[in-house]
Amino acid sequence: MNTSASTAPATGPAPRADASAPTDLAALPPGPVTSAELAAAVPDSRDRARYRRIWHGMYRREDQPDDLRLRSVALARTWPEGVLRGRSAALLWGDDSVPADAPPEIWLPATRRSRPGRVYRYGRLPRWAVTEIDGVRVTTPLRTCRDLAGDLGFEDAVVSVERLCAMVPELPAQLAAAVEHPAGRGARDFAAVARAADPGSGSAALTRARLELHAAGLDTFRHGHVARLGHFRVELPLADPVARCVVYTPDDAAAPAGRGRGAERVREQLAHAGWTVIVVRGPAAPAGSSEVVGARDARDGAVSPGGAGGPGVGDRAASALRARWPSSEVRFPPAGDPAADPLGIWTGPRR
Repeated sequence: MNTSASTAPATGPAPRADASAPTDLAALPPGPVTSAELAAAVPDSRDRARYRRIWHGMYRREDQPDDLRLRSVALARTWPEGVLRGRSAALLWGDDSVPADAPPEIWLPATRRSRPGRVYRYGRLPRWAVTEIDGVRVTTPLRTCRDLAGDLGFEDAVVSVERLCAMVPELPAQLAAAVEHPAGRGARDFAAVARAADPGSGSAALTRARLELHAAGLDTFRHGHVARLGHFRVELPLADPVARCVVYTPDDAAAPAGRGRGAERVREQLAHAGWTVIVVRGPAAPAGSSEVVGARDARDGAVSPGGAGGPGVGDRAASALRARWPSSEVRFPPAGDPAADPLGIWTGPRR
């Protein structure tokens, strides 16, 4: 796996054709570079002015983003005996849910004076917990998951672990084996996160929606169910196939469904086949918000699959998701439509 920041010693720029013209920025060595490396590789003060300070003694080129990836590599260069951990390690392993402004984190063998914007943890790591990515020492994916479970809130930890599972094929099996024999400090939190993780999740947004549904008692929603619509099969990102309720996030809802069928057409077919279709949209409501937007809208001529027996899974799922994402869209099976099939007998429109 490649990182976007080089850890090799800096080399000098090519000589200028015109001494009065500035060096092309791309020809200057990228950061992170130390003060000594910068002075040796970029002798011209005009060129050195095109670097920005990351922290004392460490610099980046002005066109490089000052993000977690760059700062993590800079921290590893500052402490070569250390091991990147937590969200720094998760990012290097491919976790796309890590905030770009998260502070870099590192394990150090002995205590050091803490610095603002950097997270230091201390102690010796077992050899099995340490590996390298492009010459940078990082915790292994399994150890990274354990650290994340101890550091983050439950939802954020599950999201990060699932994104790591998507990038490291062997990780789900390692997690399953580790949960069978939990031990050590933080084992309970780690086991809870590992058991809640579903490697089938396609995005962080889908994971958060699933966890919200599970918290509301709707633990039958799973990723990757395949529904048949006429002669076609459609993979549903998050669904309860028994209750015929499917959840999309904006990216899932906009993606083509294959064979020239647009996402809107698929959602319409699902509704006519008796499915409740929910598209999670908009920003999340503030934590602890008591606002719950009703999932039923009589103007749509829709019918809740719950019928006279009370709210069904579709109603409950819509209420739970709209409580957190008030702008979410909900489409129930059309009322009075002969194609509607709340019991799930009909497989979809025939062509």
